[in-house]
Amino acid sequence: MLPFIWTLFAVLAMAGFVMIAAYWLDVQDRPDLSARSRIGWSAAVLVFPVSIPAYAFLGGPGWPRFLKVGSLVPALALALFFAFVFGAFA
Repeated sequence: MLPFIWTLFAVLAMAGFVMIAAYWLDVQDRPDLSARSRIGWSAAVLVFPVSIPAYAFLGGPGWPRFLKVGSLVPALALALFFAFVFGAFA
């Protein structure tokens, strides 16, 4: 079971990096956001497990459903990371 979970973690971690980049690029590309909002959403990348889903579901970017679901990927990867750190998969 551990090799499957480790593979899942690796795939989610890589997809999480892609989602962080997609989030940041989407924020920078939205002309309807003011400069202040753009800076705020960009700085929110520091708390990405919360800010990316908040942006996808509440920020109004009009993302399709698969990107909204994908916005949860970085949080899942981080949860698996901490599960490994604290020995949940022994």
